[in-house]
Amino acid sequence: MFIAKIRVNQHTCSLAKATENGQVSMELLEYILMNDEEALFLGRISRIDCEPRECFEIIENHESTKFFQILEKTKTSLDFLAVIRDTTGIKAFEESYCFIKPPIIVEDGNKLYTVYAPDLNLLKKAYEKLKRVGNWEVIEVKSLNSKGLKLTERQYAILKAAYDMGYFDRKRKVRLEDIASVMNLSKSAVHKHLQEGISRLVTKYFRSEELGDGE
Repeated sequence: MFIAKIRVNQHTCSLAKATENGQVSMELLEYILMNDEEALFLGRISRIDCEPRECFEIIENHESTKFFQILEKTKTSLDFLAVIRDTTGIKAFEESYCFIKPPIIVEDGNKLYTVYAPDLNLLKKAYEKLKRVGNWEVIEVKSLNSKGLKLTERQYAILKAAYDMGYFDRKRKVRLEDIASVMNLSKSAVHKHLQEGISRLVTKYFRSEELGDGE
């Protein structure tokens, strides 16, 4: 299982359009797909640095908006309901069996999705569908099954000492014996921890690289 954060430019959605000027940020707290083309959103405007009416007019006058209603306004936020004729981002993930974890963050004309993906192939499938939505980029990908890829305390300490002492410099400044002496360990123990630590870091790096990035 993987969890990914993916930013998608959705100029076809009125909610994203209203945040293009950088003065408005929203959180889409819940959503329901009403049909193939429409979604009902419970949203919250968490930041607005312009006249609220300007934001509302962009949403209400946009071709993708079917319904928009303010629910509650406080000093720090404003909750709303909206029916939007744009399900492209959501469907790209759901049809690929990647599950969206609300809230969906909307800012600077983009939607930031947090999604759970059972495996890499399904996430790649979602990426292919996103190409039809707009520009997108992968912000972060983490494996939820990567306990075995985390460095142990001893591996971290030895890798850090090796790095600080210049073991990984192009012109190596120290030998394993030097690190062993500083860490009060045998040369074989230092070598073992270094090899295992490097292996875990490389594996973790390439697992993330396999997921790629899109534009």
